[in-house]
Amino acid sequence: MKIGILGTGNLAAYLVQGAQQGGHQFVLSPRGTAKAADLAARFGCAVAASNQAVVDACDHILVCLPAAEGLAVLRGLTFRAGQEVCSAMAGASLEDMRAAIGPATATLSMMPGYANAFSAGPTFLYPANSDWAAFFAACGPVHEMTDARSFETTAVFGGMSGASVFLMRHLAAWYEAEGLDPATARRLVAETLRGNAEVLLQSNEPLDAICKGVTTPGGITEQLLSDLGQDGALDSWHRAMTRVLHRMAPARKG
Repeated sequence: MKIGILGTGNLAAYLVQGAQQGGHQFVLSPRGTAKAADLAARFGCAVAASNQAVVDACDHILVCLPAAEGLAVLRGLTFRAGQEVCSAMAGASLEDMRAAIGPATATLSMMPGYANAFSAGPTFLYPANSDWAAFFAACGPVHEMTDARSFETTAVFGGMSGASVFLMRHLAAWYEAEGLDPATARRLVAETLRGNAEVLLQSNEPLDAICKGVTTPGGITEQLLSDLGQDGALDSWHRAMTRVLHRMAPARKG
């Protein structure tokens, strides 16, 4: 496919890199000229003269604009019937997108971004769309949601993913402070969490059973969990993610 990208920032760069095996052509908006020029040099992308030129040149448009201004930018553009527009903007509802880009067809997406550059990050789509599912499949697993409420809930993982990178940095910093060299500390944290992720993906055991299996009574895991619990560290994730959900879906409050 020829994919037009509105908003040429980090997310666009990650998706262009991850989708290379798909053989797509990319037409980039001129916003963020240095980033667009870099992607043109590295991956052979075309850079359009304007956002409208991107829309005019492509039947498939991927929206990576900043959430605060993205809908306003889209309302200033002219789309045509038959175009497929996929929004990766957090907080923009399907109704908002349809109103902004009609008569084109709207789809919502959420992905971690950086992990997609290495074809390792999941993408969630709503509603189901075979063209966009095929495109994102080169960037990692694709999950098509059947209702808006489920998509709103899954979309919180965009923030969860980013926050988990900061958590990994925090853990690696502890090991460094205790004398490990930075490279070893980084690999220790990454390989540990990757290993545990594989357990969740490959084991059929319930999560509670897995947790019980990795916790020895009186052991160091139990001690660490007890200390984290006393500080409210784990519950704070629950509260913070709920606030993100309410920001993205105000009607879910209460």
